[in-house]
Amino acid sequence: MIRSSEKTTSRDPAGTGLEAADGGRMWVDREFHAALGQAGLDGFRAVMDVRDGHCMRALADRENWRLELHGPHGRPQGVFLKKHHVRTWLGRLRARLGLGPGQTAARAEAQCVQALADDGIDVMRLVAYGEHLRADGLLESFVLTEELVGHTQLDHFLRRRFGPLDAERTAADRVDLARLIAQVADVARRFHEAGYNHRDLYCCHFFIREPSPGTFEAKLIDLQRVERRRRLRRRWIVKDLAQLAYSAPRDRISCSQKMAFARRYFGVAKLEARHKRLLRAVLAKQQLMEQKQGILP
Repeated sequence: MIRSSEKTTSRDPAGTGLEAADGGRMWVDREFHAALGQAGLDGFRAVMDVRDGHCMRALADRENWRLELHGPHGRPQGVFLKKHHVRTWLGRLRARLGLGPGQTAARAEAQCVQALADDGIDVMRLVAYGEHLRADGLLESFVLTEELVGHTQLDHFLRRRFGPLDAERTAADRVDLARLIAQVADVARRFHEAGYNHRDLYCCHFFIREPSPGTFEAKLIDLQRVERRRRLRRRWIVKDLAQLAYSAPRDRISCSQKMAFARRYFGVAKLEARHKRLLRAVLAKQQLMEQKQGILP
């Protein structure tokens, strides 16, 4: 994960510029202070205990919720809440020694959101995050992000917006699909050129919006596991690109369109030998994923 220096009681440990609340156990975007207060979510415990929303997933160590607030401009505003709660030997030791929580899952994601935004990569807006290490060693944290209104995850967008390969596509649709592929390739290239790898770069983590016909915006989400490396990066780039290829709908994206993605990603009109070597590694990784996880439709 992207690292930062250790905590104090009120300083934002993720360096996001958010304002401290609840005695330094959470940090909030200034524009959302009133909305969170109105919803009764202006304290760390209140956020971790929230049940007034839609639970999208509940696992042993984390939960995903969709909540609705009265947004900064008085309109309903959807937000996504990711709650983490883990107990490890390290957490117990830190609690016994009276240390702070250290690097939490929520802090890591907040850092990633800020770092990517600073590097000009479109991501979701961070509303708030918080963290607390209980005396019994239970490490709790949460991150709240703004819902991307009007956006659809890439695989769903492709199925909704473009017909299957065996159907007749208009010339305009073919041009629009080429533009969308180029937009996604540009985001992936900038992301990797900046030194990041996602580790879960599936189509479902690209969110797409079409503000006007044939114009597309792409944002990255689910950034908790993002890393930044300057060396030994090839393996992780291969993994990211293989995940993207694996999750691309086979009935919407042809091999020639995948090659167009590759040329755009590498920024060349014709692939060179070094590009082809990396693509062979991506294909091998994709085939391994298909053997282990099955072939997606």
